[in-house]
Amino acid sequence: MTEFLGYERPDGSIGIRNHVVVVSTAPYANDTVKRTADIVENTIPITHPLGRCQTRPDVFQTYRTLLGYATHPNVYGAVVVAHAGEIVDGDELADDTAETGRPSTSINIHDEKGVMNALDAAVDAAQEMVQDASAMQREPHDMSKLTFGINCATSDTTSGLCQHHATAGAVWRLIDQGGRGVFAETPEFFGGEEGLAARAVDEEVEQTILDRVERWDKRLRATGYDVRGAQPTPDNMDGGLTTIEEKSLGALVKSGDGPIQDLVDYGAKIPNESGMYIMDTPGHGAESVTGIGAGGAHFMVISTGQGHTLSNAVMPTIKITGNPGSAERVPEQTDVDVSEALVGDQTLEWATDQLWGEIVDVVNGKLTLSETMGESQFAIHRIGPST
Repeated sequence: MTEFLGYERPDGSIGIRNHVVVVSTAPYANDTVKRTADIVENTIPITHPLGRCQTRPDVFQTYRTLLGYATHPNVYGAVVVAHAGEIVDGDELADDTAETGRPSTSINIHDEKGVMNALDAAVDAAQEMVQDASAMQREPHDMSKLTFGINCATSDTTSGLCQHHATAGAVWRLIDQGGRGVFAETPEFFGGEEGLAARAVDEEVEQTILDRVERWDKRLRATGYDVRGAQPTPDNMDGGLTTIEEKSLGALVKSGDGPIQDLVDYGAKIPNESGMYIMDTPGHGAESVTGIGAGGAHFMVISTGQGHTLSNAVMPTIKITGNPGSAERVPEQTDVDVSEALVGDQTLEWATDQLWGEIVDVVNGKLTLSETMGESQFAIHRIGPST
């Protein structure tokens, strides 16, 4: 398949969904945002505990992440709700969104003289956007327009042996058609960083990868926590993994063995050029997936061993497992079960075909299981303390 059916945006990006998002700039606007989304069908609330009393690097990261969602390829338009005069400015966020040609509006609870007036304004704006969005039609576009996000979740001994291979096979199929792939979770490179860096397209990218891994190592050690030689998550240990190095070597399988084009900062836009990219994120799944979504990935494949509820409302998440126990234990969280490639007579190429077939369906409109259940997590990674 060389084409998919998507929605063209004024900025030239192509969406596989046509969402309207309601974005909070600070925790004090969260309730108004959630109430708006409860009232207006087909809207997605973007809420979080940040946007106030943050250091400058965190303000920038919070703003970049929120803007990434307001201008995501899968988003038609955005309603921005602010509480008062916060450090994440609602008017600025709406204006920057409008620069991409998307409809956007900014509502301030104080300026509206209270939450009820603000809610009324937000509902009116969201309702109009949703109705306008519903008139759009899907049209054929080249697969090269797509960006494929990759993440682990509750890895176990089956991950590096089975489902990660299927994920790698699928992402490189898209890259071969001119698309992009992006994987993350920098602390989970520990023990495998030398081999990963050797895949860089040049010495500068190679050194950047090594420097980012070292920075994470120092950052963790500064807390008194030495993650090397340890295993930080009980669910990984339950799945048979023993050290972070063992987990890392398995985790890196999902990126394949092709060249790495570049490493981008958390929540930064993923370049348009075809190839594989790294986003510098923590291993914390919700924060990592949130960052990749902000970067503009159209969809996410979450490769899981033990099963996981991790998902993203704006960026559809396809969950794949090669663990037959997980597929049986959490069927509503398993979009693709490729365990026959591990315990049966099927091959890893068959597993790749199963995942690729699901990807083709999802980018053309099929809902993932997490979408049908309305599940989503949103967590922006923090750099420093609150002030």
